Amino acid sequence: MPTIEIDPHRSWLALEARAEQERNDVHRALILEVRAHMEFEIKGELEPLMDTLVTEPVYHFWRENPFVLEGRAAVRGFYQNMIAAGANQFQVVVDRILVDDGGVITEGQVRQVYRGAQIIAMGKPELEGKPLDADDLVLTTTQLITVWPAGAGGKLVGEDIYLAHSPLRNARRIQRDALPDYYRL
Repeated sequence: MPTIEIDPHRSWLALEARAEQERNDVHRALILEVRAHMEFEIKGELEPLMDTLVTEPVYHFWRENPFVLEGRAAVRGFYQNMIAAGANQFQVVVDRILVDDGGVITEGQVRQVYRGAQIIAMGKPELEGKPLDADDLVLTTTQLITVWPAGAGGKLVGEDIYLAHSPLRNARRIQRDALPDYYRL
């Protein structure tokens, strides 16, 4: 039996477990809001996803080329494009969860699958010393810290996303049977 190497629907399990242990009602509610946000994003459920956010969310992406998304329209457009491209099917392996009245911080790894054609378009025509084929499946991984600030009523103000390095640094080929049955290519 093949080993599943990426399982996006496991992403929120650590948040569920942490929420079960949390005795502070405000903190538990914040953890569960992050958990819901993560599930709706990964499953591509746009309206419930947007309902986890304040009226005018702000997102900061801290990486090689940082950028900011400000306002509901910009965030909605970002998620619409992500879902249309299937880029919402990533797995977050959450190793640490910190929470206080101001929000939640998650730390772990983000894992994502790309087709060879996408990796080639990103300027990486070969992997592991061999040329990429457009139909190859490539698993990428990087360390991820996400700060989830909380606003009024426990809604999320947005996300501050910190990537340790380019996910392409740890890219490797995988086979289709390394993906769960529900995964859409």
